[in-house]
Amino acid sequence: MQQQNIYYKACLCSYCGDNYNGWQRQKNAVGIQNVIENVLSKVYDDKILIAGSGRTDTGVHALGQVFNYSAEKYFDNNTLMRALNSLLPPDIAVYEIIDVTKEFHSGKSIKSKTYEYKIINCPIHNPFMINRALWIRNHIDRNYLSDILSYFQGTHDFESFCVKKTKKENTIRTINYVRLVEDNENISILINASGFLHNMVRIITGSALKIIKDKLPPEKVLEIMEAHDRRKAGPTAPPYALYQKEALYNNQNIAGIKGIPEKYLLKIEK
Repeated sequence: MQQQNIYYKACLCSYCGDNYNGWQRQKNAVGIQNVIENVLSKVYDDKILIAGSGRTDTGVHALGQVFNYSAEKYFDNNTLMRALNSLLPPDIAVYEIIDVTKEFHSGKSIKSKTYEYKIINCPIHNPFMINRALWIRNHIDRNYLSDILSYFQGTHDFESFCVKKTKKENTIRTINYVRLVEDNENISILINASGFLHNMVRIITGSALKIIKDKLPPEKVLEIMEAHDRRKAGPTAPPYALYQKEALYNNQNIAGIKGIPEKYLLKIEK
């Protein structure tokens, strides 16, 4: 029997999370993974399963989600991208596709991920950013917010800043950096780490904003951390302002599939 060739692809996509129950494939709800798999299966006329660079919750968006899959049929990447985008709903788009080796896995091969939480800080709401950023009417002292966020950087136990699960999970994580990017009334909180806990970025954001609202010192973060108690932290910030910004597979800060190391790249003989 002739051995069947297997081809491996990595794709970069973005999506608006409004209409989906998060990224993950689900049986009784619609995840973005379900939608992409259904379209790929139609294109290949075979069942295709994908793996993502990270899971986003219900209502959370992605600017740079990477996913990979294998198939027994080969398609030219440009042709495949046009086919996928013609069949995908308008709130999901694929921007790049490359050929990779079977060793590449969008989740397991990752070095770090960056999440972005968007805030609009002005007296009157921006109607064009409804469900795209968190509107805060009262002025936020940027230096104050930056000082608070600096306490999250480094390796810490983030048990107070994640959803309490029945099954105990290791809650120690390393945040490589937390950056505040400002453009007039627009504030973006960028958090980069090798891994995140459930709702971690949203709880960090909600806690930082509560510290500001209560006019507490920035080092209040350390007290919350040492409590190992979710109830001591602030509220979970809304999902609609959170974006999975980028996946990094290298140490040169080249995001997405452009940054996948050469050892994972495959040249297909035409």
